[in-house]
Amino acid sequence: MASTRVHLVLVHGLFSSAKVWKAFETLIAGDPELTGRVSVHLFAYDSPLGRLRPDRRVAETDDIADQLGTFLETELSDAERIVLVTHSQGGLVVQRFLARKLWNGEGAELTRIKHFTMFACPNTGSGFFLTVRKFLKLWNNPQEKQLRPFDRAVTEAQRTVLGSVVHARAYSDTECPIPVRAYGGSADDIVPPVVARGLFPKGGVVTADHFSIVQPADRTAASYLAVRAAVLEVADAASATPATPATPRALPPAATDEGTDAPHAPGTTADTTGSVPSPASDAPDLAPYPPPPYGQLSDGQLKGKDRQELVAYLLSEQARRQVHIVAGLGGSGKSRIALETAERAQRAGHRVWWVSMPELSLRMRMIARDLGAPSINVERAWLVGQAMDLVWAFLDACPDPWLLIFDNADEPERLGPPDGPVSDGTGWLRRPQNPRGTVLVTSRVRRRHAWGEAARIHQVLPLDENDGASMLLERTGGLGGTNEDARGLSRELGGLPLALRHAADVIKAVNESQISLDSDIRNFETFRRTVNTSAGQNGPHLSELLGREIVEKVCGIGMNLLTEHDLPQAPTLLKVFTCLSIAPIPYRCLLSGPALAQSPLFPGATPERTNAALAGLEELGLVDAYERADVSHRELAGMLTLHPVVHGVLREDEEVRARPADFYGVALRMLLSATDHRNPDHPANWPLWAVLAPHTLEVSKACLLGELPLSDRTVRTEALELARLTARYLIATGLLTPAYDLVVPLIERCAAFGFDPDDREILGLRHEQGRIHLDQEQLSEAERVLRLVVRARARILGEDHADTLASRHKLARAIHEQTGREEEAEDMLRSIVEAEKQVRGHEHYDTLVVRHTLARSMDALGAHREAEAEARQILDISRRNHWPPATPEVLRLRETLSHSLLSQNRAEEAEQVIREALRDASQPSDSNLVMRLRYNFVLVLLGIRGRTPEAVSELRTLVHDLDRVVSSKHPLSVQARALLETTLREMPT
Repeated sequence: MASTRVHLVLVHGLFSSAKVWKAFETLIAGDPELTGRVSVHLFAYDSPLGRLRPDRRVAETDDIADQLGTFLETELSDAERIVLVTHSQGGLVVQRFLARKLWNGEGAELTRIKHFTMFACPNTGSGFFLTVRKFLKLWNNPQEKQLRPFDRAVTEAQRTVLGSVVHARAYSDTECPIPVRAYGGSADDIVPPVVARGLFPKGGVVTADHFSIVQPADRTAASYLAVRAAVLEVADAASATPATPATPRALPPAATDEGTDAPHAPGTTADTTGSVPSPASDAPDLAPYPPPPYGQLSDGQLKGKDRQELVAYLLSEQARRQVHIVAGLGGSGKSRIALETAERAQRAGHRVWWVSMPELSLRMRMIARDLGAPSINVERAWLVGQAMDLVWAFLDACPDPWLLIFDNADEPERLGPPDGPVSDGTGWLRRPQNPRGTVLVTSRVRRRHAWGEAARIHQVLPLDENDGASMLLERTGGLGGTNEDARGLSRELGGLPLALRHAADVIKAVNESQISLDSDIRNFETFRRTVNTSAGQNGPHLSELLGREIVEKVCGIGMNLLTEHDLPQAPTLLKVFTCLSIAPIPYRCLLSGPALAQSPLFPGATPERTNAALAGLEELGLVDAYERADVSHRELAGMLTLHPVVHGVLREDEEVRARPADFYGVALRMLLSATDHRNPDHPANWPLWAVLAPHTLEVSKACLLGELPLSDRTVRTEALELARLTARYLIATGLLTPAYDLVVPLIERCAAFGFDPDDREILGLRHEQGRIHLDQEQLSEAERVLRLVVRARARILGEDHADTLASRHKLARAIHEQTGREEEAEDMLRSIVEAEKQVRGHEHYDTLVVRHTLARSMDALGAHREAEAEARQILDISRRNHWPPATPEVLRLRETLSHSLLSQNRAEEAEQVIREALRDASQPSDSNLVMRLRYNFVLVLLGIRGRTPEAVSELRTLVHDLDRVVSSKHPLSVQARALLETTLREMPT
């Protein structure tokens, strides 16, 4: 009979040794559930600070990765199930080992590795040694170099592990699916949690520092529970499944390719599909903060002495603790100055956050998490409108030098507070109180009163003719003519870097392109005569209007070339892109659908023609395409950007204004196609929605509230559906303010675009409005809104229509949450459950969610045995339908079950239920859900005779953790503190 033993291999970190695992060894040896099921192996390697003897060198990470391979091949040659657990640099060693095996086509050798867990691994680089290096200038430890931020070896290995291990879809020579978990310590100043989590979608944050994370005090420590769960998962799978040889096999489609969402007509609002959402550990604000668009620095060196001096100043000590507005004409190079500043700051060890204005709320939420704000704190702040204060509290407390950049903030009021101007300094834009912080804003607005007296405004002037000529000559490789010709064209284009860049790209393409571009424009002089502006007479005092006219003429020359020479669809495609947001465009997922081929704008469109059009646009510099290194999914990694001035100019194009329904219609249908069957409530789909949301917001608003009337009612109806789906995504991710700002104006102004408040499309938005009020704990308003929606839907669609049932459930929840109205809610819920069984089926996810709400209502009314039975039935169905144990709904069900058991004086059973829930939770330990489970665990302990001291200890720890992460007024904090005071008062002395 084949052995089911699991072999646990522990890999230590930098400047450490195998002794670091002593606590784990001791706890595992004394764990009765692991006895006889696991063997522990310590992989030790040499990792000194340095060598005093010149005849010996310090092993590099590749050497250690190969050592690990040899260790597994020799010491564990017969092992069928291996679990790898690492600390710090050990995680990089294993990643490098996995990557090198896959690069060599040896993926089949990895099939016996069943799980890989990392603790405190510097997955985006650790800045801890940046300061140490100042004092140890001769230190040249190659292992330490792997930890320096953005080390190429780390990046390329990680990209392989993410793409060919974490997101692998089959077993082959170059792929091997292995579950990977990445954990960080909440008090780790060496590798902060967001760095430890990196791009890995599964894992979490535990209460520990860099060293205590692998030194658990007892078997209830989160890090021990994580390793224990991994070992038991592998052991249980081995016991349940007959041993068979590992052979290559196809895997089912990944979660991001779900096709289970039932199609529905526009305006329908079923909250979820029959499939279960994944655990919420994939929340977008837990992902690593994306780097600035450094790829744009490949345009060449920054030109202009005044610009170079400005960058140097912005990086100086004198610039800190200030707000700097880099203001100038569109196309004058403001973003390039900011990008140059960001890149140099990051190389100097600063933390840098680049905020694109269309993604403002999401990016600020990610900054809060990046700075270590606990999940429960972030959730609450975005819920009750304290997000701005939360982010700035953490920015002002940040111990590292940092640079915060708001790019293209041409509407300053968006950075202000909800009820005041940006100059108040109480919104997103504030003067740092932290002496290590600097804020930089790029904007076309340079009026002093718009920004306030505290801001320093730096005006960016066009390049002088010499710097402009230098840019032209370098970008064309000398193909355009003489220095004097270049100076003449630079004067003609007003020294605007954007116009100069486009002109150089056209000249270079005409001379070198693989595309047929026969043209009278061959050099600087012929381009100057063609463009023929009056900018040369204005010098540095170029107006915004003239600058825009120059860019329009230069873009027009490029588009005419493409139209006249075999690529007539390229300019049309560019105009469609301008109907989207100025945020980066994930062009692969947008262009892969049928929208272009079905549009009258693109007769005979094929993928080949579309790719050729894209290539032409990029070659002439009309778009910039790049790959995001922090994204493993190919369809989301490919990004395309347009300069805001080009975007604005082409939106005003005569053809776009004459045919808005065609242009905005194709943009709308590209977005609907890309999000088809990508349920916005499912965390697995949030990465897609995160990159598309700026565009779905822009297009839906433009189609319905824009200045161009759309005569096509079908387009308007589809825009309402896109707006509803977008609102669902925003609500699901806790971005309630943007969701409210989207749906309420559409509801209030629906008559302006031909709809009635009781039309089913608008009712869909009103339903989402009710959900927003419900999530904001505005229960009376939620009840008012949802009652009206239920009444209208019942009249139009029927009492038991799926959409009516969805609104009835939300209404029942709003009533249930109001004290003293549980009985009223229970009657409603019972009728909804019976209707859901008939409409969707007994085991549909929506049916089970309503049943859970009913179970909670039963428990609140004292029907504890009935609540227990209901909860157990739902849990049985969840296991039968393979819901992940960490699914939030499953965890909440266990919480309900433990409550009902405790109320029946069955505290020991309740303890087992809640312990299992805490063990399985993959959400961060400081999340609202896990904190609630911990509070419930305390209640259970208090119900067991003789366990009060243990409960008090757990409760003290919980109160301490809550004090650390939330305000004293947070509801859970108030409850926990009151319970502690009551328990201490009633304990016998």
